Amino acid sequence: MNNTRPRPILIVDDDPDAVALTKHALAKAGIKTQIDVMEDGAHAIAYLKQKMAEGEHALPLLLFLDLKMPGTDGFQVLDWIRQQPRLRRLLTVVLSSSTNSRDVDKAYALGAKTYFGKYPVASDVKTVFQLANAMLTVDEIEKFVLPGIRPKATPPAPAAASTNASVST
Repeated sequence: MNNTRPRPILIVDDDPDAVALTKHALAKAGIKTQIDVMEDGAHAIAYLKQKMAEGEHALPLLLFLDLKMPGTDGFQVLDWIRQQPRLRRLLTVVLSSSTNSRDVDKAYALGAKTYFGKYPVASDVKTVFQLANAMLTVDEIEKFVLPGIRPKATPPAPAAASTNASVST
């Protein structure tokens, strides 16, 4: 059921300091997995397309996404992800300095699962990492275990022709 290689975490942010602090929070939370970094939305989309081509096992477990980036911004990445059925369960965490309620609402409307301030703390990072792993486990159960224990669907029996005609008076 589990792949031998854990899925990576993807950080998309154009600010090297924010990337460093997010990596630090991951390390402080005890998370030791591959961390891939893309500096803008266009590179993030290209990365995700490549990972989808490689197969389900290559997709990131978790995505930390900045909203305000030059070029393809975080909102556009969220919108693109929302249109990809294979990424429907990707746990996307927005990391933004914006507290504007329109930005927050728009991020959630586009599929963000949670919204943190720009520099996450280790306890929050650990919580979303555990949630992402739990979601992956549920996906694996749905794919590999449930089909074997669910009864096979039987086609509905053909409707019997009725010999009693209903007459209204």
